[in-house]
Amino acid sequence: ELKGRGGAAFPTGLKWEMAADVEAEEKFMVCNADEGEPGTFKDRYLLEERPLKVLEGIMIAAYAVGADKAYIYIRGEYSKAIEVFSEIIKSASKEKILDNKLFDSDFKLELKLVRGAGAYVCGDETSLLNSIEGKRGSSRIKPPYPIEKGLFEQPTVVNNVESLCCAAEVLNPDSKEFSSLGIKGSRGTKLLCLSGDLNKPGLYEVEFAKITLAEIIYDLGGGIKGDEALRFVVPGGISTAVIKAEDIDFPYSYQAFEERGSSLGSGAVIAVSKKHDLLDLMLNVSRFYMDETCGTCFPCREGNRQINKILKGFEEKDNTIDAELISDIGNTIRLAARCGLGQSSLNFITSIIENYGEELKIGGKIYA
Repeated sequence: ELKGRGGAAFPTGLKWEMAADVEAEEKFMVCNADEGEPGTFKDRYLLEERPLKVLEGIMIAAYAVGADKAYIYIRGEYSKAIEVFSEIIKSASKEKILDNKLFDSDFKLELKLVRGAGAYVCGDETSLLNSIEGKRGSSRIKPPYPIEKGLFEQPTVVNNVESLCCAAEVLNPDSKEFSSLGIKGSRGTKLLCLSGDLNKPGLYEVEFAKITLAEIIYDLGGGIKGDEALRFVVPGGISTAVIKAEDIDFPYSYQAFEERGSSLGSGAVIAVSKKHDLLDLMLNVSRFYMDETCGTCFPCREGNRQINKILKGFEEKDNTIDAELISDIGNTIRLAARCGLGQSSLNFITSIIENYGEELKIGGKIYA
Protein backbone atom coordinates (compact mmCIF):
# COMPACT_ATOMS: atom_id res chain seq x y z
CA GLU A 1 0.00 0.00 0.00
CA LEU A 2 2.99 2.32 -0.30
CA LYS A 3 2.22 5.53 -2.18
CA GLY A 4 4.92 7.65 -3.80
CA ARG A 5 6.31 10.29 -1.45
CA GLY A 6 7.41 12.76 -4.11
CA GLY A 7 4.03 14.48 -4.40
CA ALA A 8 1.97 12.55 -6.95
CA ALA A 9 1.17 9.69 -4.50
CA PHE A 10 1.08 7.05 -7.26
CA PRO A 11 1.08 3.49 -5.80
CA THR A 12 4.71 2.36 -5.78
CA GLY A 13 3.93 -1.36 -6.05
CA LEU A 14 1.67 -0.82 -9.05
CA LYS A 15 4.38 1.17 -10.83
CA TRP A 16 6.93 -1.58 -10.19
CA GLU A 17 4.52 -4.30 -11.27
CA MET A 18 3.76 -2.54 -14.54
CA ALA A 19 7.48 -2.04 -15.22
CA ALA A 20 8.30 -5.66 -14.33
CA ASP A 21 5.70 -6.89 -16.83
CA VAL A 22 7.28 -4.94 -19.69
CA GLU A 23 9.57 -7.14 -21.78
CA ALA A 24 12.81 -5.44 -22.82
CA GLU A 25 16.49 -6.26 -23.22
CA GLU A 26 17.42 -3.36 -20.95
CA LYS A 27 15.62 -1.49 -18.16
CA PHE A 28 16.61 1.46 -15.99
CA MET A 29 15.91 2.49 -12.41
CA VAL A 30 16.14 6.22 -11.59
CA CYS A 31 16.12 7.79 -8.14
CA ASN A 32 14.70 11.32 -8.32
CA ALA A 33 16.64 13.41 -5.80
CA ASP A 34 16.07 16.72 -7.58
CA GLU A 35 14.31 18.21 -4.57
CA GLY A 36 13.29 21.64 -5.87
CA GLU A 37 9.86 22.23 -4.30
CA PRO A 38 10.16 25.34 -2.09
CA GLY A 39 10.04 24.40 1.58
CA THR A 40 11.09 20.78 1.02
CA PHE A 41 14.31 19.33 2.47
CA LYS A 42 13.46 15.74 3.48
CA ASP A 43 15.41 14.09 0.66
CA ARG A 44 18.51 16.09 1.54
CA TYR A 45 18.41 14.66 5.05
CA LEU A 46 18.04 11.10 3.77
CA LEU A 47 20.88 11.51 1.27
CA GLU A 48 23.24 13.04 3.83
CA GLU A 49 22.31 11.07 6.96
CA ARG A 50 20.77 7.81 5.68
CA PRO A 51 22.54 7.18 2.35
CA LEU A 52 22.70 3.40 2.82
CA LYS A 53 18.93 3.28 3.22
CA VAL A 54 18.60 5.18 -0.08
CA LEU A 55 21.03 2.77 -1.76
CA GLU A 56 19.11 -0.21 -0.39
CA GLY A 57 15.85 1.20 -1.78
CA ILE A 58 17.40 1.77 -5.22
CA MET A 59 18.72 -1.80 -5.34
CA ILE A 60 15.40 -3.31 -4.22
CA ALA A 61 13.51 -1.34 -6.87
CA ALA A 62 16.00 -2.29 -9.60
CA TYR A 63 15.81 -5.97 -8.64
CA ALA A 64 12.00 -5.89 -8.52
CA VAL A 65 11.57 -4.47 -12.03
CA GLY A 66 14.52 -6.27 -13.64
CA ALA A 67 16.83 -3.30 -14.15
CA ASP A 68 20.60 -3.71 -14.20
CA LYS A 69 21.45 -0.02 -14.57
CA ALA A 70 20.42 2.81 -12.26
CA TYR A 71 20.90 6.55 -11.92
CA ILE A 72 20.49 8.88 -8.98
CA TYR A 73 19.82 12.47 -10.05
CA ILE A 74 20.68 14.86 -7.21
CA ARG A 75 19.86 18.55 -7.10
CA GLY A 76 22.97 20.55 -7.98
CA GLU A 77 22.76 22.76 -4.89
CA TYR A 78 23.04 19.72 -2.59
CA SER A 79 26.85 19.69 -2.52
CA LYS A 80 27.15 17.68 0.70
CA ALA A 81 24.59 15.10 -0.43
CA ILE A 82 26.45 14.69 -3.73
CA GLU A 83 29.76 14.27 -1.89
CA VAL A 84 28.30 11.75 0.58
CA PHE A 85 26.54 9.66 -2.05
CA SER A 86 29.52 9.67 -4.40
CA GLU A 87 31.53 8.07 -1.60
CA ILE A 88 28.74 5.57 -0.94
CA ILE A 89 28.78 4.47 -4.60
CA LYS A 90 32.59 4.09 -4.56
CA SER A 91 32.49 2.09 -1.31
CA ALA A 92 29.63 -0.11 -2.52
CA SER A 93 31.54 -0.92 -5.70
CA LYS A 94 34.72 -1.66 -3.71
CA GLU A 95 32.78 -3.96 -1.37
CA LYS A 96 31.29 -5.71 -4.42
CA ILE A 97 27.73 -4.62 -3.63
CA LEU A 98 27.51 -2.65 -6.89
CA ASP A 99 28.94 -3.68 -10.26
CA ASN A 100 29.17 -7.30 -9.13
CA LYS A 101 26.81 -10.25 -8.85
CA LEU A 102 25.19 -9.87 -5.46
CA PHE A 103 25.11 -12.76 -2.97
CA ASP A 104 26.01 -15.31 -5.67
CA SER A 105 22.87 -14.42 -7.62
CA ASP A 106 22.55 -13.23 -11.22
CA PHE A 107 21.62 -9.71 -10.07
CA LYS A 108 24.22 -7.05 -10.79
CA LEU A 109 23.55 -3.31 -10.62
CA GLU A 110 25.53 -0.43 -12.08
CA LEU A 111 24.72 2.90 -10.38
CA LYS A 112 25.73 6.35 -11.62
CA LEU A 113 25.24 9.76 -10.00
CA VAL A 114 24.11 12.73 -12.08
CA ARG A 115 24.27 16.27 -10.72
CA GLY A 116 21.34 18.50 -11.65
CA ALA A 117 21.83 22.08 -12.78
CA GLY A 118 19.19 23.83 -10.69
CA ALA A 119 16.07 23.59 -12.86
CA TYR A 120 12.85 23.15 -10.88
CA VAL A 121 11.15 21.53 -13.88
CA CYS A 122 13.63 18.62 -13.72
CA GLY A 123 11.68 17.38 -10.70
CA ASP A 124 9.22 16.18 -13.36
CA GLU A 125 10.28 12.66 -14.27
CA THR A 126 10.34 13.10 -18.04
CA SER A 127 12.29 16.38 -17.78
CA LEU A 128 14.71 14.60 -15.47
CA LEU A 129 15.18 11.80 -18.01
CA ASN A 130 15.94 14.31 -20.75
CA SER A 131 18.50 15.97 -18.47
CA ILE A 132 20.25 12.64 -17.74
CA GLU A 133 20.49 12.06 -21.50
CA GLY A 134 22.22 15.43 -21.87
CA LYS A 135 19.22 17.12 -23.45
CA ARG A 136 17.40 20.28 -22.38
CA GLY A 137 15.42 19.71 -19.19
CA SER A 138 11.91 19.91 -20.61
CA SER A 139 8.94 17.59 -20.33
CA ARG A 140 7.97 14.88 -22.79
CA ILE A 141 4.56 14.10 -24.20
CA LYS A 142 2.84 11.21 -22.39
CA PRO A 143 2.03 8.52 -23.43
CA PRO A 144 4.36 6.74 -23.85
CA TYR A 145 5.09 6.71 -20.13
CA PRO A 146 8.61 6.14 -18.77
CA ILE A 147 7.79 2.55 -17.75
CA GLU A 148 7.20 1.87 -21.46
CA LYS A 149 9.73 4.19 -23.08
CA GLY A 150 11.89 6.20 -20.72
CA LEU A 151 15.63 6.71 -20.40
CA PHE A 152 17.38 6.13 -23.73
CA GLU A 153 13.97 4.91 -24.99
CA GLN A 154 14.06 1.90 -22.64
CA PRO A 155 11.54 1.00 -19.88
CA THR A 156 12.37 3.12 -16.82
CA VAL A 157 11.08 3.40 -13.26
CA VAL A 158 11.46 6.75 -11.53
CA ASN A 159 10.99 6.93 -7.75
CA ASN A 160 11.47 9.63 -5.13
CA VAL A 161 14.17 9.25 -2.46
CA GLU A 162 11.68 8.91 0.41
CA SER A 163 9.60 6.38 -1.54
CA LEU A 164 12.64 4.13 -1.95
CA CYS A 165 13.60 4.45 1.72
CA CYS A 166 10.04 3.47 2.67
CA ALA A 167 10.21 0.46 0.32
CA ALA A 168 13.40 -0.64 2.05
CA GLU A 169 11.64 -0.39 5.42
CA VAL A 170 8.61 -2.34 4.18
CA LEU A 171 10.88 -5.21 3.13
CA ASN A 172 13.15 -5.08 6.18
CA PRO A 173 12.58 -8.30 8.21
CA ASP A 174 12.94 -6.32 11.42
CA SER A 175 10.44 -3.63 10.40
CA LYS A 176 7.24 -5.52 9.70
CA GLU A 177 5.35 -2.96 11.74
CA PHE A 178 5.93 -0.28 9.07
CA SER A 179 3.18 -1.78 6.91
CA SER A 180 0.76 -1.69 9.83
CA LEU A 181 1.28 2.01 10.53
CA GLY A 182 -1.31 4.57 9.43
CA ILE A 183 -4.66 3.65 7.88
CA LYS A 184 -5.83 2.07 4.65
CA GLY A 185 -4.96 4.42 1.79
CA SER A 186 -2.35 6.18 3.93
CA ARG A 187 0.15 3.58 5.10
CA GLY A 188 3.43 4.07 6.93
CA THR A 189 5.02 7.31 8.01
CA LYS A 190 5.77 10.63 6.32
CA LEU A 191 8.68 13.02 6.66
CA LEU A 192 7.47 16.58 7.18
CA CYS A 193 9.49 19.71 6.46
CA LEU A 194 8.14 22.38 8.81
CA SER A 195 8.98 25.97 7.97
CA GLY A 196 7.49 29.45 7.76
CA ASP A 197 6.42 31.36 10.86
CA LEU A 198 6.99 28.50 13.32
CA ASN A 199 8.94 28.48 16.57
CA LYS A 200 10.41 25.03 15.91
CA PRO A 201 10.93 24.51 12.16
CA GLY A 202 12.70 21.35 11.06
CA LEU A 203 12.29 17.80 9.84
CA TYR A 204 9.80 15.52 11.61
CA GLU A 205 8.51 11.99 11.00
CA VAL A 206 4.83 11.30 11.71
CA GLU A 207 2.53 8.31 11.41
CA PHE A 208 -0.31 8.86 8.96
CA ALA A 209 -3.71 9.67 10.48
CA LYS A 210 -2.40 9.54 14.08
CA ILE A 211 -1.72 13.27 14.29
CA THR A 212 -3.73 16.26 13.11
CA LEU A 213 -2.47 19.17 11.03
CA ALA A 214 -3.23 21.41 14.03
CA GLU A 215 -0.99 19.25 16.27
CA ILE A 216 1.75 19.39 13.66
CA ILE A 217 1.63 23.20 13.72
CA TYR A 218 1.17 23.82 17.44
CA ASP A 219 2.86 20.79 19.06
CA LEU A 220 5.66 19.73 16.71
CA GLY A 221 6.18 23.20 15.25
CA GLY A 222 5.84 24.98 18.59
CA GLY A 223 3.18 27.39 17.37
CA ILE A 224 3.55 30.71 15.58
CA LYS A 225 6.50 33.02 16.22
CA GLY A 226 6.03 36.29 18.07
CA ASP A 227 2.53 35.38 19.24
CA GLU A 228 1.23 36.19 15.76
CA ALA A 229 -2.03 34.62 14.59
CA LEU A 230 -1.93 31.84 11.99
CA ARG A 231 -3.65 32.77 8.73
CA PHE A 232 -3.24 29.55 6.72
CA VAL A 233 -1.03 26.50 6.14
CA VAL A 234 0.56 25.50 2.86
CA PRO A 235 0.40 21.70 3.35
CA GLY A 236 2.73 20.31 0.69
CA GLY A 237 4.79 23.02 -0.97
CA ILE A 238 3.60 25.97 -3.07
CA SER A 239 2.08 23.64 -5.67
CA THR A 240 -0.73 22.78 -3.19
CA ALA A 241 -3.86 24.69 -2.17
CA VAL A 242 -3.76 26.42 1.22
CA ILE A 243 -5.75 25.32 4.29
CA LYS A 244 -7.25 28.13 6.40
CA ALA A 245 -6.23 28.33 10.06
CA GLU A 246 -9.74 27.53 11.28
CA ASP A 247 -9.85 24.34 9.18
CA ILE A 248 -6.62 22.57 10.18
CA ASP A 249 -8.00 20.26 12.89
CA PHE A 250 -8.11 17.03 10.86
CA PRO A 251 -5.94 13.89 10.65
CA TYR A 252 -2.86 14.05 8.45
CA SER A 253 -3.62 11.62 5.62
CA TYR A 254 -3.92 11.51 1.84
CA GLN A 255 -7.71 11.16 2.04
CA ALA A 256 -8.23 14.06 4.43
CA PHE A 257 -6.38 16.51 2.18
CA GLU A 258 -8.20 15.29 -0.92
CA GLU A 259 -11.54 15.85 0.84
CA ARG A 260 -10.49 19.46 1.43
CA GLY A 261 -9.42 20.12 -2.15
CA SER A 262 -5.70 20.07 -1.42
CA SER A 263 -2.82 17.61 -1.19
CA LEU A 264 -0.04 16.71 1.23
CA GLY A 265 2.33 16.97 -1.75
CA SER A 266 5.99 16.59 -0.89
CA GLY A 267 5.43 17.14 2.83
CA ALA A 268 6.55 20.78 2.94
CA VAL A 269 4.30 22.25 5.65
CA ILE A 270 4.61 26.04 5.62
CA ALA A 271 2.83 28.06 8.33
CA VAL A 272 1.89 31.60 7.29
CA SER A 273 0.87 34.19 9.87
CA LYS A 274 -1.35 37.23 9.42
CA LYS A 275 1.60 39.61 9.28
CA HIS A 276 2.23 38.78 5.60
CA ASP A 277 0.66 40.64 2.70
CA LEU A 278 -1.41 38.21 0.61
CA LEU A 279 -0.70 39.95 -2.67
CA ASP A 280 3.05 39.83 -1.98
CA LEU A 281 2.81 36.08 -1.43
CA MET A 282 0.83 35.58 -4.63
CA LEU A 283 3.31 37.68 -6.63
CA ASN A 284 6.22 35.71 -5.15
CA VAL A 285 4.70 32.35 -6.12
CA SER A 286 3.61 33.66 -9.52
CA ARG A 287 7.11 34.94 -10.26
CA PHE A 288 8.59 31.59 -9.27
CA TYR A 289 6.46 29.63 -11.75
CA MET A 290 6.94 32.24 -14.47
CA ASP A 291 10.72 31.87 -14.10
CA GLU A 292 10.79 28.09 -13.70
CA THR A 293 8.52 26.97 -16.56
CA CYS A 294 10.60 25.21 -19.21
CA GLY A 295 8.63 27.04 -21.91
CA THR A 296 7.80 23.92 -23.92
CA CYS A 297 4.04 24.21 -23.36
CA PHE A 298 2.78 27.52 -24.70
CA PRO A 299 -0.18 27.79 -22.25
CA CYS A 300 2.14 27.21 -19.27
CA ARG A 301 4.80 29.64 -20.49
CA GLU A 302 2.43 32.43 -21.47
CA GLY A 303 -0.29 31.67 -18.92
CA ASN A 304 2.01 32.02 -15.91
CA ARG A 305 3.43 35.22 -17.40
CA GLN A 306 -0.08 36.64 -17.81
CA ILE A 307 -1.05 35.71 -14.25
CA ASN A 308 2.02 37.55 -12.98
CA LYS A 309 1.15 40.56 -15.16
CA ILE A 310 -2.43 40.63 -13.85
CA LEU A 311 -1.28 40.50 -10.22
CA LYS A 312 1.31 43.22 -10.83
CA GLY A 313 -1.35 45.41 -12.40
CA PHE A 314 -3.58 44.85 -9.38
CA GLU A 315 -0.74 45.87 -7.07
CA GLU A 316 0.09 49.03 -8.99
CA LYS A 317 -3.42 50.27 -9.83
CA ASP A 318 -5.35 48.89 -6.85
CA ASN A 319 -8.18 47.82 -9.15
CA THR A 320 -10.65 45.01 -8.69
CA ILE A 321 -9.75 41.90 -10.66
CA ASP A 322 -12.30 39.48 -12.03
CA ALA A 323 -11.25 36.16 -10.54
CA GLU A 324 -12.83 34.32 -13.47
CA LEU A 325 -10.06 35.62 -15.74
CA ILE A 326 -7.36 34.15 -13.48
CA SER A 327 -9.37 30.95 -13.10
CA ASP A 328 -9.88 30.61 -16.85
CA ILE A 329 -6.15 31.00 -17.53
CA GLY A 330 -5.40 28.55 -14.72
CA ASN A 331 -7.74 25.91 -16.15
CA THR A 332 -6.19 26.31 -19.58
CA ILE A 333 -2.72 25.75 -18.13
CA ARG A 334 -3.86 22.67 -16.20
CA LEU A 335 -5.51 21.09 -19.22
CA ALA A 336 -2.67 21.82 -21.66
CA ALA A 337 0.50 21.46 -19.58
CA ARG A 338 2.50 18.26 -20.03
CA CYS A 339 3.92 18.08 -16.51
CA GLY A 340 3.10 18.78 -12.89
CA LEU A 341 4.66 22.24 -12.93
CA GLY A 342 1.95 23.70 -15.13
CA GLN A 343 -0.81 21.47 -13.78
CA SER A 344 -0.22 22.73 -10.23
CA SER A 345 1.18 26.23 -10.78
CA LEU A 346 -2.10 27.98 -9.98
CA ASN A 347 -3.17 25.89 -6.96
CA PHE A 348 -1.74 28.29 -4.39
CA ILE A 349 -2.97 31.47 -6.10
CA THR A 350 -6.50 30.25 -6.85
CA SER A 351 -6.89 28.93 -3.31
CA ILE A 352 -5.86 32.33 -1.89
CA ILE A 353 -8.41 34.06 -4.11
CA GLU A 354 -11.08 31.52 -3.22
CA ASN A 355 -10.52 31.94 0.52
CA TYR A 356 -9.51 35.60 0.76
CA GLY A 357 -10.92 37.18 -2.41
CA GLU A 358 -13.20 39.52 -0.51
CA GLU A 359 -10.33 40.76 1.64
CA LEU A 360 -8.23 41.33 -1.49
CA LYS A 361 -11.11 43.04 -3.29
CA ILE A 362 -10.97 40.45 -6.03
CA GLY A 363 -14.40 39.86 -7.50
CA GLY A 364 -15.72 36.95 -9.52
CA LYS A 365 -16.11 33.21 -9.13
CA ILE A 366 -13.21 30.77 -8.93
CA TYR A 367 -14.18 27.57 -10.70
CA ALA A 368 -10.73 25.96 -10.98
